[in-house]
Order: sequence, then C-alpha cells, then structure tokens
Amino acid sequence: MIITNFQTRYFLVALLILISGFLTACANSDETAESKPSNKQTAAHIVATTTARSQLVQNQLTTSGTIEAGTKVRLYNEVSARIRYLPFHEGDAVATDTVVIGLDDAVIRAELDKAEATREQAKIDYDRLRKLQKKLASDDEIARAATAYDIALADEQLYQTRLRQTSIKAPFEGVITERHFEQGDVVPMHSHIMTLIDPESLQVTIQLAEHWISQIEVGDAASIQIDALANTMHPGSIKRIHPTIDANTRKGTVEIEFQPVPPGARAGQLARVFLKTRPSDRLVVPAHALHHDARGAYLYRVNQDSTTEKIYINKGEEYGEMIEVISGINDNDAVVTKGFNGLRHGKKVRVVSQGSNGSVGAS
Repeated sequence: MIITNFQTRYFLVALLILISGFLTACANSDETAESKPSNKQTAAHIVATTTARSQLVQNQLTTSGTIEAGTKVRLYNEVSARIRYLPFHEGDAVATDTVVIGLDDAVIRAELDKAEATREQAKIDYDRLRKLQKKLASDDEIARAATAYDIALADEQLYQTRLRQTSIKAPFEGVITERHFEQGDVVPMHSHIMTLIDPESLQVTIQLAEHWISQIEVGDAASIQIDALANTMHPGSIKRIHPTIDANTRKGTVEIEFQPVPPGARAGQLARVFLKTRPSDRLVVPAHALHHDARGAYLYRVNQDSTTEKIYINKGEEYGEMIEVISGINDNDAVVTKGFNGLRHGKKVRVVSQGSNGSVGAS
C-alpha cells in the first residue's frame, strides 16, 4: 500500500486533536473534583446526649424466703424420768399455762419428803442448842447446827424445784408443731420432747446482699406473695435486721412480718418478698450509656467544643434503667446515649437531643 504525504499529515493532525481533547477533559475533571467538597470532610457525626444529674432514686428488690414462726419454743425436760402424761399431738392448740408434758415424779416426791424431814430435824436441833447456849452448848456447836439447818433447807428447795420440772407448761397460747416421744418413754435429761409456736407470729426470713442492707430500715413496708396461696399480695413490714453479715455469702438476714397473717399461711412455706430501698440522692446516667473494655467501664462525654471525651468511671448500683456513677463525671455533664457506631475519643460531633418518648430531634 502506498501512503501519501497528505494522508500522513491528516493522520497526525487527527491524532493531535484527540490528545488535546483528552487532556482538556482530564483538566476539567480535576477542577471539578477540587471545587466539590468531600462528603467525608463535611459529614458530622450525630450523637444523642443526656445530662448526668444527681437525683433521688430507689430500687425494687425481689427475693424469696421461708415462712417461719417468730414466737417458737422447744420444750426440753430438765430431769431424767419416764413420760406419764403427753396428750397433745402436732396441730393441737393449747392455751397458756396448759400442762403439755408430765414426767413420773414418784422418786422426786420421796426425795422431797426426806428433805423436808431432814430440814425439820435440823430446825429442832438448832432451836434446842440455842436454848442451851448459856449453860451447856458452845458457840461452835450452835454454828454447826445452823449450817446443818441451812443445808437441809437448801436440799428441800432443790427437790421442790425438781418436782416442778416434772410438769412442763405451755409458756404461751400456740400450736404444737413437733412431738418426738410417746407416753411411757423414758427420756434422758435435756431431751427435745415437743415444739410449740404462735401461729399469729409468722414471718418471712430472707437473705439480702450486704450493699442492700444499708439501704433499708426496720419498719419499711413490704409486700409478700405466698406461692401456695395463689398470686395474692399480703402486706408486711421489716421487723428485724440482723446486725452481722455472713462472711461466706456476704449476705445479711432480714425478718419480714405479716400485717396481719393471711389465712392458710404455714411455717415452712415458700414466699416471695417485694420491698423498696430508701430513696437516696445519687449521680446517675442511663445504663445503656456505659460500655466496657479491658480497662473497665467507660462512657463518652461531649465537651463544650463539641468533641467527645472517653472517660473511665467507677460505677455503683443499678436503679432500674439508670446506673450510679461514683466518680469520673460531674453533675450536668453531657453524656452520649446514642450514636456509638464509629465514635472515638476526640471526635467532632453534632449533638441532638433525645425526647422523653425516645424520639430524636435537633438541638
């Protein structure tokens, strides 16, 4: 093929036109890119904040416990003997001063008779020597006679006491809950024969963590639910807070009394107790504002220059959806509650406020 000089010149001109157009397009594109601001540079990180405030807060505590008798006595024998009288069984009601246990007292009565006779003879000897004091009796003889009389009198009182101990009475009106022996059994000294409770003194004994013990007081109201008696709530109050904490469980014992005792309640039943801690002034923030890493709990505070600050805190108790902050932030600090994705220390943010219904709007 033969290429003429004209064709060659035409080809070169066309090539120069194409190159010039391409360079012009590239220049325009660069100018456009430079004149158009970057989205990454201008887009603000949006967060929602709340104000940390000191306010009165309290907690609803729920725990389970066992119903027990507040007034309860275990009846023991103080002398060893055979049981001759034991008429009451579990569930029987008895009145105050009713004889519930009678022990064989024949031997003790005989010993008492002997002691009475010895005492009478000692009294006669003492009186006789006193009459003879000026003539035949010495002071030493009279002193020995007086001592013998005192010993005989003490022996008589001892056997009188033992005789009374053979008859055991109910110290209060109540119900028999335990009976461990039968009539005719010979019981050694200090045997647990029977248990008596006052059914009107039923209470619930619960265990509470040590940090809650300081936030309740005797007399505080409580609600009690007994599983065996459906879902009815029964009023009650704190009767007693034990003064020591179990070193193994770090829990303290609290007694909750019924006001009044509901029908059908029995010792040993399971009960659930609902009570509130006393209101206290605490610096709190929403619990979802807190985060955790290897170093501990932290939150983001928004400073006046609209930058975030990552602050590690010491947290306290939780109160529903709020949590106490012991140290790290102050009253009226703005704390981030939403917008954590991509958030970091020192980042510039635009703050929006969160309404009480959860809606978010510009502030």
